[in-house]
Amino acid sequence: MNYEDDREKFMQFSQDRNKQILAEDNELIQNYIDSLDLKFNRTSYGFWISNSGEPTPTMAKSGDVVKYDYEVLNFDNQVIYSKEENGTQTALLGRTDIPRGVHIALELIEKGDSATALFPSFMVYGGYGDRNKIAGNEPLIFKIQMLDIKKKQQ
Repeated sequence: MNYEDDREKFMQFSQDRNKQILAEDNELIQNYIDSLDLKFNRTSYGFWISNSGEPTPTMAKSGDVVKYDYEVLNFDNQVIYSKEENGTQTALLGRTDIPRGVHIALELIEKGDSATALFPSFMVYGGYGDRNKIAGNEPLIFKIQMLDIKKKQQ
């Protein structure tokens, strides 16, 4: 046995484990969707959103400043972080440290609109969680209200 063999085995194990986690996340998300009257659209990014999931010219893009409220829930519909706890957020898209999935979702919501996004764990806090209230490999529900979009100056 040499280092390359061990490394190859570890990489294969890691890939298989990540596929298993994603399959479990997707099953949980699909069961959640099936339990609701609300329609969700799967985005090309690997998460579901309660609006069309299609960008428009008036939606935010990287470089724009967005102001939004949000809450985070688990798939038992328990609030992990409330809107009040989070406060209104302002983010420069592409420059602010927010989870990748949330960044993309913010680019899919019109000013004044709200949407619910259902994320597999890899799109939000991944294997480590947030080291506070969100466990590792926890798929999450984000309810987002887009308050304002300031387009970057051309």
